[in-house]
Amino acid sequence: MQKQLPQKYYLDHFNEFIAFTSKHNMHLLDDEHKALLEQIDRLTEDEQCLVIRLLNRKSSFVAYSSIQYEEINNIEHSLAILFSHSLVERIEPEQFTQWLGIITKPELMLLCELSEVDKKPSRSAKKSLWLDFAREHLSYVDVAHHDVLNRYLYVRIAAQFEYFLFLFFNRLESNLSHFSMRDLGVMKTHDTVNGASYFEHKQHALYAYHYAKQAQQLENINTPQSIEMAKTLLSQSQGVELGEHALLRKEKVMYKLACMLEKPHPELALSLLECCQSAKAQEKRARLLYLEGETTCCKSLLETILTTPNDEHLLLFAKDFLLRKFGQKRTSILTDLLRENEQFIAIDEAYKGNTEQGVIAHYANKGQQAWHTENQLWLALFSLVFWQEIYENKLSMPSNQFERYPQLLKLNRFYEVLGSAIEHKLTYICQLSDFSKWLLKQASLSFGKPGLIFNWSDALLEQLLILVKHSSMTAITELLRAMSKDFHNLKDGYPDLMVLEGSSLRFEEVKAPGDALRRNQLVSINRLTLCGFAVTVQRTLWQCDPNQVYVVVDLETTGGKKESDRITEVGLVKVQQGKIVSKWQSLVNPQRHIPKYITQLTGIDNAMVATAPSFSEIAPTVSKFCENAIFVAHNANFDMGFLKHEFQRLNIAFSKPKLCTVQLARKYLPGYPSYSLGNLCAALNIDLHQHHRALDDALAAAQILLLINDVRLSEQTVT
Repeated sequence: MQKQLPQKYYLDHFNEFIAFTSKHNMHLLDDEHKALLEQIDRLTEDEQCLVIRLLNRKSSFVAYSSIQYEEINNIEHSLAILFSHSLVERIEPEQFTQWLGIITKPELMLLCELSEVDKKPSRSAKKSLWLDFAREHLSYVDVAHHDVLNRYLYVRIAAQFEYFLFLFFNRLESNLSHFSMRDLGVMKTHDTVNGASYFEHKQHALYAYHYAKQAQQLENINTPQSIEMAKTLLSQSQGVELGEHALLRKEKVMYKLACMLEKPHPELALSLLECCQSAKAQEKRARLLYLEGETTCCKSLLETILTTPNDEHLLLFAKDFLLRKFGQKRTSILTDLLRENEQFIAIDEAYKGNTEQGVIAHYANKGQQAWHTENQLWLALFSLVFWQEIYENKLSMPSNQFERYPQLLKLNRFYEVLGSAIEHKLTYICQLSDFSKWLLKQASLSFGKPGLIFNWSDALLEQLLILVKHSSMTAITELLRAMSKDFHNLKDGYPDLMVLEGSSLRFEEVKAPGDALRRNQLVSINRLTLCGFAVTVQRTLWQCDPNQVYVVVDLETTGGKKESDRITEVGLVKVQQGKIVSKWQSLVNPQRHIPKYITQLTGIDNAMVATAPSFSEIAPTVSKFCENAIFVAHNANFDMGFLKHEFQRLNIAFSKPKLCTVQLARKYLPGYPSYSLGNLCAALNIDLHQHHRALDDALAAAQILLLINDVRLSEQTVT
């Protein structure tokens, strides 16, 4: 049962928030901000409750009709007090344009009647068209005495309160509802955090807030406005000390503007990118220079990146781009790495959607051990070795209980700030006679505590001990140092598997047919290799096993939406060794009305299913029939989606490797004009007696599967 919050929970949350602000962020407030806090503090409890309720609204404009809170006594009196203290006010001319954007379409239409312009949008036109018309043809003076304007008030202090929230969360998207979600148990928080400010100086905080607001504005500006914003940013002094948070936000704004302007105004976009230091901005700049024919500048930029590397992603891009655009090389480094390993492992198609487990099973058959480790292994190793530096050092630990990431890792400044402590720790663990024992001690001190950057699991410690036992300390410390220096680029992309063959340990990135190698994967693979770990890219191909068991499924439903429609009939056909070995069918009571058009299509009406079992009654039979089999259907996503939703309603997970006879038929039975079940059966001379009845459709799809498998098995034999 979900927890219940006390009646005035929001007042407690507000007081908690203000206490944090008073303790950690007062140095970031000016006299006006401090006066506001004092003013709210002097209000009565009811007045405070009302102002908090208004501040918690999504908009600064509030309709009087919506101000209804049973727990607040005499709302009218409290509201009058808020007006007398200028905490709220009537809507003034400077808020008019913004206010138009939040009122309803009928209210906009009422206001537009005041305009003398004849060509108004049609009544059925979208609200956005009415809003455009109102902003173009109406002024505040036109509507100053209109009833619609008088239906709303403006929460004047909302902007100041937004700044307080920004100082607490370091983002604009969060509000006091986080406290509610914490108390309800919906949101996990970190109780061990002592609390600290994100900002040292008020000016840095104000700059950061300013650029956060600009980033927010980018969502709703047109090209002329984006050009004006870009010119303003470029004209601002580059020598101003913004602080790290503000600088990051400013660069993000400039980068997003550059992306918006690269087609309509490429020269302006290039000017913006030239002012940015981030790796993605430099990559975007190189690509845009090349597209604009500025090949000399492009090549010079790439060569500069190579001579002064400070980002592994960017370095890889520069190498690749130079080779392909200026070295007459046709393929990328990523493609070349995939092609280097021409050895394929044949994996049974039962592992489709779970390729790594298929490879693990393949190695198990050869007497080798393998674990699916991916990023968690390395993040756990990094966290356990540097637990004190990450989570207990005031310079690094999260600023508040809602922060998900340690600050120095978030800013990618972990080594820059704590380099001395990091090197001391690396020297210390290198000198240990038993690193495994020390690592276990670290784990025992922190086990179960929120790791923020990794998730604890029962298998994790075992995997870490395997890694430590079969790897050199030099390789381990080199990787830990690299992660400390560039956590942003080395926090993910690690190979899927850790494989132990005898006493030899290696790491494998598994790629199924059609999978691409991403750049972050290549960065991490390169780094592991440079540190001394053995790493390979293992390619796989799907194998059709003649002994594999398939269950061909067809469902009839009340409609096409799995979220709201229900199953009316289930047909299941089991296939093994090239023949149908069993079948099962049942009508299902959908516990809702079957539409007339569905009855016309399937022949299943409400009377037929009235005494049929519900899905919950047949669920055990369906689950048992599908056990240890590959799920097959004609348009498999449809049938799988409905079954998953039905099982979810029973709090049961239903997950199977699946094949789609539509997709397989297009590949292995090519050349037919239509691959719908009816048309394909007619073209292949397969009997389909009662189309749109579950068992008959499933039997027909099973015959298609058998034809497909004949082709697949013959191709495997030739290969």
